[in-house]
Amino acid sequence: MKINPSKNSIVITITLIYIVLQPILDLFTSLSLRLRGQDFTTGILIRLAFLVFMGLYAMFFSKGVRYYFLLLAGFLVIHLLINQYDKPIFSVSVEVKYIIKLVYFNMALLFSFVLFSREGGIRRHKAIDVIVIAMTMVGVIMIVSGLTGTAFNSYSWGKEGHVGWFYAGNEIGAILAMGFPVVVLAALQKTNWAWISVLLVIYSLFALGTKVGFGAILIVLLLALVMSLFGLVKNRSGWLQPIMLIALFAGISCYFPFSSIARNMNMHLNLVEANQSKDVEKVKSETPGTTGTPVIQMENLVLSGREHFLSIQKQYFRDAPIVQKLFGMGYGGNYPQQPKLIEMDFHDVFYSLGIFGFILYFTPLAWIMVQTGRYALRNLPESFMLRNVLIASGAVLGLGIAFTAGHVLTAPGVSIYLGLLLAYLLTILKDQSGEKGM
Repeated sequence: MKINPSKNSIVITITLIYIVLQPILDLFTSLSLRLRGQDFTTGILIRLAFLVFMGLYAMFFSKGVRYYFLLLAGFLVIHLLINQYDKPIFSVSVEVKYIIKLVYFNMALLFSFVLFSREGGIRRHKAIDVIVIAMTMVGVIMIVSGLTGTAFNSYSWGKEGHVGWFYAGNEIGAILAMGFPVVVLAALQKTNWAWISVLLVIYSLFALGTKVGFGAILIVLLLALVMSLFGLVKNRSGWLQPIMLIALFAGISCYFPFSSIARNMNMHLNLVEANQSKDVEKVKSETPGTTGTPVIQMENLVLSGREHFLSIQKQYFRDAPIVQKLFGMGYGGNYPQQPKLIEMDFHDVFYSLGIFGFILYFTPLAWIMVQTGRYALRNLPESFMLRNVLIASGAVLGLGIAFTAGHVLTAPGVSIYLGLLLAYLLTILKDQSGEKGM
């Protein structure tokens, strides 16, 4: 089905404006929650409206997407009906709200793919430019709130770090981690002014005090440095880029021991060691003659205690009836009192949607990743270029954070970026292969 070029330009313009507005929507939502106690805000209404917009556009111009969403809708109806009878505590509003958050990622992913497949060239690449603008806005808000002492803490106790005027540190950290490679790409390929944005994002990732932030900085800068050196050897020019990246590496290496991230990691390790010492002493007292020394639980350090909630969900799943194993236990599983997510998105999707739902939910992502790999391998070594590598790193970081720290697939303000990056990467690789069309 063809679309009028001018109308398609309007669609991509609306999309670009929506991306630029993301930090503003996040800011308004945070202030409404913190200062007024309202959990239904204008930002949520705008995101709901755009969800409908994305769904209608993608289904209208892609038969495959239309069939997929109809199948997903049918599954979700069955899912809700089953849990209404089998779940110990069932709330329609809670379950529907969670489902909307989950499907936002697939909507964003498929909408972006359909849109970018129909709109190539400069207008598609503007999606990267507006992500840079959005990341810069987040960085400015973070540094202004930090300098004025009005920022909100990242943690409710003990650990250091702040989220600026935003609400959730995990979500802002995931957004900045995915956006950081895009900002570095702009600095290396587009304009020197983008280095200011790079510094703003680095400050913000450090200010959060999370391990995710520091990991993103290291991974992205290392990849960028390797690719810049590769380009320097190949083209015998562009020596300034590696120098800038090495200077950034040196700067963050010197600052890291004094950062809130380092202090938070030391605090976490000390707590784990103290708890392990108690466990070892308990074993020695109960079993005379036993010797042993505490071993640092790296799983606990990486997952920040999420393995405890994962074990709870596993038990809920074991005890659940077969229909819930197949169609899911809904938000928080079969909790007896208070629902609690694991905060590891892939696990949360599995336990909330079940075996059938997990397969159905991740079918679009699997298809996108397979196609991306196919086009990348087909066009080696041409596909191994700075832009593709950095965009891919943003997508991989998003997926990695979703697997370990969560708040990516279950947060519309975060999943929109992941959907955009994955769809953008696939369509540019597809164009490089010379294959056109849907």
